[in-house]
Amino acid sequence: MNIWWSSIFIVAYLSQSLCKSFKCSVINEAGFCFLENVVIGDPASAKTLEFPKQQILLIKSGSIPNFSKDIYAQLSGVRLLHMYNHTAIRKFMIAVSNLTEINLQRNGLVEFDVEPTESRNLKTLTIVHNAINVIPKNIRYLEGLEKLFLYNNSLEYVDLEMFTNATSLKVLSLYDNFIKTLDSKLGLRFANLQTLSLSKNKLNFIPYFVESFPALNAISLRKNPWNCRWLEFAMGHIEARSIQIARKDAICRHNWVGDICCYRTVLDFLFQMQGQELRHDREQLLKLAQDNRELTDVVGRLNESVRKLEERVVDNKADGEV
Repeated sequence: MNIWWSSIFIVAYLSQSLCKSFKCSVINEAGFCFLENVVIGDPASAKTLEFPKQQILLIKSGSIPNFSKDIYAQLSGVRLLHMYNHTAIRKFMIAVSNLTEINLQRNGLVEFDVEPTESRNLKTLTIVHNAINVIPKNIRYLEGLEKLFLYNNSLEYVDLEMFTNATSLKVLSLYDNFIKTLDSKLGLRFANLQTLSLSKNKLNFIPYFVESFPALNAISLRKNPWNCRWLEFAMGHIEARSIQIARKDAICRHNWVGDICCYRTVLDFLFQMQGQELRHDREQLLKLAQDNRELTDVVGRLNESVRKLEERVVDNKADGEV
């Protein structure tokens, strides 16, 4: 009997020693549970982890090189997950869960992915001040997204089609990256997008700008090498729709359209020259057409005078014969 009880005690002791339990260092008035020194070296050990039951977790420090799908099983009661500053993460998997918000800031994150299963719970995704250079194609599975913040990363290319399943998307923030291409196509519409932040990138133009964002009411454009011809067109639409422009350019060494700086290329110059030539040719053609109409009128009047003169000659001959 003693051996039996001893065995149970040993098993319980080993289970407890193997289980890693994290406790809140502080719970503030807003209900945030602050965790410190959260270290998860092996994702396979996730089953032995135990997190607090609070709905809002803020991990202030630690190291989780690979935040894998297995960890989510231990976060079933969490709704908001924030990981800031001193929490080192290299890879992050967004799995189907009860989370409505994920916020990752200054983690040294270089890669994230999304579980290829439809997810509608996650409403806000924030991955900022990190080193992300690619948006995974599986982000299309986050169909419930309303706010997406990916600013201050290392993105160079963004395909807007990846976000079309998020039909409730209202905020898209991509500022302070290295984006050269914002890819789109005719017919692509974000019916509910209200805020688009694109400042501090390397964009020349936004394809199908008018058609793609019918509900837009705020946009940031500063510090991009915009093409002046496109910007003139875009500004016409922005002013007509009373769309608010956030934080305008303070300095410009080239050309201004409104309060946003833009650049004219050699191609623009050639187009401008060609346009001037075409306008000149059109004016000449219009003048020639007008001259031709006037000449036609003169010829018509002369013909009429000749006809009348011939009639008079005929009449005079007839009178002479009589």
